[in-house]
Amino acid sequence: MRLMLRAGSLTLALAIAPVVASQTAGAQTKCAPATRVAGIDGRDVLTGPMGHRVSLRGGSLSVREALDRLATAAHIRISYSVEQLALERRVCVNYESASVRHILADLLEGAPVQPMVVGQDQVVLAAAEMSAPGRASPEPSMMKRVGVLDRVVVTGTSAGTPARSLPVALDIIEKEQISDRGAASLSAAINGAVPGIWLWEQSPTSLLARYGSIRGASSFGVSYPKVYVDGIEAANSLLITHLDPDAISRIEVIRGPQGAALFGADAISGVMNIVTRQDGTESGSPRIEIRAGGGTSTSDYAAGSVLSQSHGLSFHSGNDVRSARLGMTLTSIGAFMPAAFSQQLGSSGGIRFVRSRNTLTGTYRFFAQDARSPSNPVLVGLGLSRPTISDSSDRQSVRQYTLGLTGTFTQNHNWTHTAVVGVDGYRLQRADLLDGGLSSAVDSALQAATGSAVKTTLRGSSVGNFGDPEHTAAVLTLSAEHSLVRDETVTRGSLKGIAGAAPAFVEMRSNAGLIGHVNVSFAEKFYLSAGLRAERNTSIDGLGDIAVLPMFGATTSRTFGPAALKLRTAYGRGIRPAQNSSRAGARIGRWGSFSGATLSPEVQSGIEAGADLSFGRILSLHATRFDQRASGLIQPVTIFQVAPDSVPSRRRYLYELQNVGEVSNRGWELQGTLGNGPWSIGASFTQVDSKVRELARSYTGDLRAGDRMLEVPARTLGMSASYMRTRWSTMWNLSRASDWINYDRIALSRTSATDNRGQPELTGQALRPYWLNYRGVTRLGAKFGLLISPGMTFTLAGDNLLDEQRGEPDNVTVLPGRTVSAGLKLSF
Repeated sequence: MRLMLRAGSLTLALAIAPVVASQTAGAQTKCAPATRVAGIDGRDVLTGPMGHRVSLRGGSLSVREALDRLATAAHIRISYSVEQLALERRVCVNYESASVRHILADLLEGAPVQPMVVGQDQVVLAAAEMSAPGRASPEPSMMKRVGVLDRVVVTGTSAGTPARSLPVALDIIEKEQISDRGAASLSAAINGAVPGIWLWEQSPTSLLARYGSIRGASSFGVSYPKVYVDGIEAANSLLITHLDPDAISRIEVIRGPQGAALFGADAISGVMNIVTRQDGTESGSPRIEIRAGGGTSTSDYAAGSVLSQSHGLSFHSGNDVRSARLGMTLTSIGAFMPAAFSQQLGSSGGIRFVRSRNTLTGTYRFFAQDARSPSNPVLVGLGLSRPTISDSSDRQSVRQYTLGLTGTFTQNHNWTHTAVVGVDGYRLQRADLLDGGLSSAVDSALQAATGSAVKTTLRGSSVGNFGDPEHTAAVLTLSAEHSLVRDETVTRGSLKGIAGAAPAFVEMRSNAGLIGHVNVSFAEKFYLSAGLRAERNTSIDGLGDIAVLPMFGATTSRTFGPAALKLRTAYGRGIRPAQNSSRAGARIGRWGSFSGATLSPEVQSGIEAGADLSFGRILSLHATRFDQRASGLIQPVTIFQVAPDSVPSRRRYLYELQNVGEVSNRGWELQGTLGNGPWSIGASFTQVDSKVRELARSYTGDLRAGDRMLEVPARTLGMSASYMRTRWSTMWNLSRASDWINYDRIALSRTSATDNRGQPELTGQALRPYWLNYRGVTRLGAKFGLLISPGMTFTLAGDNLLDEQRGEPDNVTVLPGRTVSAGLKLSF
């Protein structure tokens, strides 16, 4: 039987590059007065939980009690097997500002274990490598044998670092937050929890995520961050829409182009990494969890209540040294508008093996969604569209998968090496376009994604630690990566062919990058960061084959008793090439596509500056000012043609993708949390000024210099509150977006419905009268949980309690109304 000791918790923020952690205070002679002394050799550089410094005064204690007190003082979890430790052995606990690593070296002297960091706040006492049966390797000091594993940030090229050294604003949404919210979609997890990012609420019949703002707009078309699943890059970031709350460990989010020096092309507006759970069970024995739930949603377009259901099954086995997990979810919702439905099937799993110097983790993900989206009931009710009822065979569908392996090897206390290999792919069929009289940028993204794609990721990195952190120290990261994509895009017919034909454009793209990054610390108070990525991307035209992406950052921190203040600033530059069918055919519309001109990449660069204030674990405040400029932006410009068929007057609206302009994105991000014991509250606020700065002379669209960017909320707000007791808990969350401009799609549909009567074309400046100012939308959710008995939990949840069914992000999109669901979770 294995007993796992867990105490305390500490959320360790992650940087976009490794930074030196502080330590050097050593352990004291047993039972001597507690004094601060230098480290063993003055050269150890510790990162993550092993670098935390604590003061312990307990006199003579058992090893069991000493480990418990250390975990509590350092706010970490310590896991071990009772068979490998003499837990009742007495030790003297008397340390003044000593690192966790040094204290463990004393407490575990002679034990056949070595501390290994396997999470953001967890240390596993793994079995030591044996040179002979029953004897540990004969290294002179355990201090030399301790391996500190790098914490993976998005692509696996970074090491975990203390929060005080972060040069950029980075948010981590922990699994507890995701579970408390009951977030089954990416928008439910992000909105209100991360300032600077807003996703429009996901319609059950939509297959794409729809980002309203990531610090403003990074494209005239569709803005999106670069998305990873366990360090494996997604073949299409917009298709990552749904989550299994029980399978997610955390979501890491970097906003702005500052991360592009490490993460490469497509990181123009930010980076997001979804990390799945790899943990075992408390006892190491197999554990099964079953979750079943159902509920109803209101709808102004359905005869009665709309039924929904959500079920899950997961299997966990092993401990924190060897573990395996496999889970499956099934969700569905009925006809919230006539003849509509949506169902999703998800599965994910992982394995982890921890040795004294290396770890190996594997990840697996599969997601399938089938949906039917008939004619929009808003337009049907106004007589602007005919109702169409499709049979079950006429549906849109998407299939996604991710497979990957990550290995980490700790060579010595200076060098750690990481390798990642993985593949991500999808197949998208019958992607429906939006109603509303005029095709949108989302229509363009759907058309560009229809078909299939497979992306492979290969990455290797080495992180070296040098110097004395009490004076001057440095962390050097050297990385190389390569990705290859096969993209097959299918259109809905050809202007020169027969309607319904589906020509395919096949494109092979590759991206190879070399990354160098250095972080220097001075007296554990000042930090300088600089990085450069040189990449050869076959999608980049107009700038040559090589793109150079720099990053610079600086941080200073001060401690005032229990309070800590940090000031930070960073500069970065990102690039996003035109890709998918935008390169194979630059005109995409409702009836077909043309070949088109080559497009230059979009580029965004800028700075951010901020301050972070914390008071113990009770209060934290964060403020960030950003000023970014995006240039060479691409817009799907609407053009008009007469269809080449038997009806000469039939109108045909197509897209023409062009490099047309430049946008400035400026604003503020504010965030704060306050918690003490069982209760906590949090709030976030973002103000964005995203405006068109300059347009090309050949531009034929409806925007002008000085205009606000369409579909970008000027303000977003989030608030949350939770209260937890031994047997029950409750959580409330509110998110709001307000003041954005978008098209009046009802008016556009009314004009488009009479397109054979001589009305002006809906192109260029003729579209400006159809602009509409949207005041805002507010979403309120709540969740209540009750522990009925050990292994049995009842939940009651409410979503969209204010019953907002329209107005986000336009006046024709229909969403389910107030939703109330109940569920039961069994663990055994």
